[in-house]
Amino acid sequence: MTEPATINTQMIDTLTQIILALTEEERDILIHKLLTPNQVSDNENTDRETLKQEIAIGVQQLQTGQYTEYDDTSLPNLLLTIKQRGQQRLEQE
Repeated sequence: MTEPATINTQMIDTLTQIILALTEEERDILIHKLLTPNQVSDNENTDRETLKQEIAIGVQQLQTGQYTEYDDTSLPNLLLTIKQRGQQRLEQE
């Protein structure tokens, strides 16, 4: 004979409170995720493939010495350059 399943009512109450606190948009996303848990969108597949390709390129660059090493004196310059590029991208959008 199988034993009856134990129901964790405290967990159910907590989940209910969380769900009720969600916005309508968040609930829609949750429902979509619950109905299609194993489906991955085409965008996610594309993003993964792009990321895999970029990682492979990075590994190859490391192996062939195509990288720049930074130290305490050159790192602040790099960070400033990255910040400036980011600000330029934001201004372009």
